[in-house]
Amino acid sequence: MNKIMNIKLSKEIIIVLVLCFGFGAGFFINQKLNEGLYNDLYTHDTVNFSMLAEVWKKINENFVFEDKIDSEAMVYEAVKGFVSALGDPYTSFFDPEEAEIFQKDLEGTFDGIGIQIAKKDGVVKVVAPIKNTPAQKAGILAGDIIEKINDEDISNIELDKVVEKIRGESGTIVTLNIKRDNEQKIFEVRRETIKVPSSELEFINAKNGNKIAILSIFQFTETTSRDVKLETNKILNENNVEAIILDLRNNPGGLVSETKNVASLFLEKNLPIVKECDKKEECTWLNSDGPGKLANYPIIILINEGTASAAEILTGALESNLENVIVLGNTSFGKGLVQRVVYLSDGSIIKITTEKWHTPKGEQINEIGIEPDIKVEVTKEDIEKERDPQLQKAIEIIDNKEFNN
Repeated sequence: MNKIMNIKLSKEIIIVLVLCFGFGAGFFINQKLNEGLYNDLYTHDTVNFSMLAEVWKKINENFVFEDKIDSEAMVYEAVKGFVSALGDPYTSFFDPEEAEIFQKDLEGTFDGIGIQIAKKDGVVKVVAPIKNTPAQKAGILAGDIIEKINDEDISNIELDKVVEKIRGESGTIVTLNIKRDNEQKIFEVRRETIKVPSSELEFINAKNGNKIAILSIFQFTETTSRDVKLETNKILNENNVEAIILDLRNNPGGLVSETKNVASLFLEKNLPIVKECDKKEECTWLNSDGPGKLANYPIIILINEGTASAAEILTGALESNLENVIVLGNTSFGKGLVQRVVYLSDGSIIKITTEKWHTPKGEQINEIGIEPDIKVEVTKEDIEKERDPQLQKAIEIIDNKEFNN
């Protein structure tokens, strides 16, 4: 089976794609301008901005390298500091150039080499190279430790800055110094413009001669529901499909609208998908539009520590509403917060945490995650030998007809 091996990570690891999704680490984004939020920010009258004005004045009066004063850059850095002081890793500011990259990420296109990375114990590790990308073709493997980028030590650099250094214009070269089992290796990799598929469908034979549909969803971008709808039609038109394995491992989340549309393929109309509650504890329900064409299939959902945000919403929605669902794997990431994207007049973006979300069962999973019904670990030996015990266990359950219903 041509399945991408998913890697076991500790709960503390934050997944970041070097394709690098603007919502990285499972950020859940509703891509709409929240005008009320924007107006509140812009007209707030309780903040004293005189300190900023005073510093600005002193710099212009006294800084000896006058030719190095870049007013625009100073403003953007001040705003980034303003937002960073909130201490919320999911609330961030993107200047116009970064905002353009962010939008391309939402579309599932990026310039880079195609690896997932994570930072743990002070080192940057390769989670997995993405299939058919320059990183995979160059021979970069899961578990490799990246020590230098273009001969620069990255041990004290934040993960998002590491991502920026690996990314770059298509056609350019990035050099990675990698440690693998105490052996030093150098990879020179040519960046490409890569279109990452949002989903993938594979059929395998069950033990009784019927078929199992393995539907993998890698992210929730602007085309995900369209792509998954096409996969749904293939499942419905395929003879003797006995069950569906829905693989959401290492899916960092994405757009709420796309998550709703995908959930609606599994759920009948008006069934609850997620409840969102703002700082005033005013809550709204997001319900399925139907038609729930896949609702009658036995479904096994595969999750792990990289399953986050919108992927957790989909998991919770199906688990809460359908009787024929089993969740298998490891505890999910635990991202139960909603970010909304506010577009500013100069092309900048603020992504702000505005709500907490709850599953239809009323569970708030932030920093907790979703516990699988059946826990299956993936060991280092499994990874080295390219075994996937989670997928194999799901197939075994289907073959043995171990569903409750």
